[in-house]
Amino acid sequence: MFWRLVFLISGAVCAVGLDVIVGGFTDVDGNNEQVQNALNFAITEHNKASNDLYLSQKTDVVKVQRQVVSGMKYVITVKLAKTSCRKGGSEERCDIFQDPVMAKPYQCTFTVWSRPWLQSLILTEEKCST
Repeated sequence: MFWRLVFLISGAVCAVGLDVIVGGFTDVDGNNEQVQNALNFAITEHNKASNDLYLSQKTDVVKVQRQVVSGMKYVITVKLAKTSCRKGGSEERCDIFQDPVMAKPYQCTFTVWSRPWLQSLILTEEKCST
């Protein structure tokens, strides 16, 4: 019975042409739509939890990996900087400060667990450094 299930899952993965290794991490293009959704969610959560007066925004995606779990786990390393938009403000456009002292660039690695069938995104880990 167990092997039947393994073959069924393996066949399903091959049939849909997923380029993932079950259980292992694989590199992913940072422009992938699911990655962008996970990253936007992580940055929103990061901004909510931050004590900073200004919102942060991505300046560069450094590395993205994903792992098949019960859903998909994304590990996204990104460079962020402060914008001119204050938290709770109504600005529609948030430009990053041009002055490096004001921008205070830093790097974060976010781990996001995605379960699309539940419309669920969870930020499970966040590590940031300057």
